[in-house]
Amino acid sequence: MQKNTNNQLLPEGFKVLLPEEAHKEELVSRKILDILINNDYSLVKTPLIEYEPISLSNKNSSLHNIDHQPFILVEPDTKKILVIRPDITPQIAKLASTKLSHFKRPLKLMYSGEVLRNIKNLYQSDRQFKQIGAELIGTDYKKGLLEIIKLTNNIINNLKIKNTIIDFSVPTLMKYLEDIIDFNRTDGLIIKEAIKNKDASLINKKKYNYIKQIIECTGELQYAKKNFKKSTFPVKIKKILQKFFLTLDYLKKHNSKITITVDISEGNNFLNYQNLGFKIYNKDDSNVIGIGGDYILDNNELGIGITLITKNICKAFKYKKKKRRL
Repeated sequence: MQKNTNNQLLPEGFKVLLPEEAHKEELVSRKILDILINNDYSLVKTPLIEYEPISLSNKNSSLHNIDHQPFILVEPDTKKILVIRPDITPQIAKLASTKLSHFKRPLKLMYSGEVLRNIKNLYQSDRQFKQIGAELIGTDYKKGLLEIIKLTNNIINNLKIKNTIIDFSVPTLMKYLEDIIDFNRTDGLIIKEAIKNKDASLINKKKYNYIKQIIECTGELQYAKKNFKKSTFPVKIKKILQKFFLTLDYLKKHNSKITITVDISEGNNFLNYQNLGFKIYNKDDSNVIGIGGDYILDNNELGIGITLITKNICKAFKYKKKKRRL
């Protein structure tokens, strides 16, 4: 008997979309793109392969440390290293600060395309997948963030995905902790483990009580705010968290229908963002359907964006299959 070799043809994290899956992805993609176009976002297409790693070269940029461990090739003629894009957002940021630098601000850009990664992560098990996103460049921080959240909410509602939450984190805080705590030493390793597992009981030294309190600022917005107000933090950390909660209050005031949760200790997963990062979850299956936040471009402009995880949106999207004609 001949063995089924289908699984041997594709490496782990790669797959074929059969007609029903492919049709569903295309339908979802078109619906999302139509909404973005109707909100004055302009479509741009970026190259699948570049000579340099897809990150911003400016070390002051909040996107310079993106590391998705991309696939690397060698160009036969020049012997130069080629990188297959693992993410489109940094390409859009680079484009906005160079070829589109003379365009009127705020600049609204949208994209849709495949990316390829050498590793999997917690919210994306595939290594090749489709990204659709929107980036708002050169805008006011709070107003821009509100626009992106409302835009995403519009997409979710249009696709009739009802049971969602937005979980916010503070990358600024985690960057600051990396500056003041050596995470390679004994105390730092314990703190790192406590933050990763959200287990405040691991921290026993009194001087690190503020880390316990950071971990406890988790949950629904009102609960997290209550814990923040009753806690005592170092001055720098208090200022960071005050700004964070004021921003969330602004979002909730102007968009009361959204469900907001807070996970400050999750910020180490958002180090490519600047002040705030967020993930949008489908509570029915706990899948992440969108990831976003703010960042600084090479030209020091502010960018705010959302990347939609098309695969997970397709899982939540319900549609009636059309009967095939005979």
